Amino acid sequence: MKKLSFDIVDIDWEGPFPITYDRAGDCYLLDQIPSELLLSSGIYQIYGRHPVYGKDSLLYIGETKVGESGRTFKSRLVEHLREGSRFFGHTNLSVHLGVLDLPNDIVQKVESILIFNHAPALNRRHIDGPIAGAETLLVRNWSFVGALESACLGLWEE
Repeated sequence: MKKLSFDIVDIDWEGPFPITYDRAGDCYLLDQIPSELLLSSGIYQIYGRHPVYGKDSLLYIGETKVGESGRTFKSRLVEHLREGSRFFGHTNLSVHLGVLDLPNDIVQKVESILIFNHAPALNRRHIDGPIAGAETLLVRNWSFVGALESACLGLWEE
């Protein structure tokens, strides 16, 4: 039997944080998420009611990038929640945040592993497999993991 070795990525999840809807302002609010987390970056999970899968379903897993062209959790969530977006109109939304201080290419691989292993209802990319290079990673989820498995591999067979 061949012995495999993996680079381990640990994610310590925070949340769930409710995303509330303000009817008067006709917008979603992120005011229950600590500001230091909103200004961080990494991986996030959005939960909410889905017409097929029911309430508190894992709807989406995404990532934010660091650097000049990067976005924080706040800027990315605001993009997701604007009118006309795929989340606008969903109810009982909440988010889990996993801060990662890793290079952008590793964060993208981690996101693809989590999407492949969990197939969130509203993700389109990475459902059929993680991106190239992800086969060397083992992602371990800690603390407030939501619906995620405790460990996910980027290694898969076609």
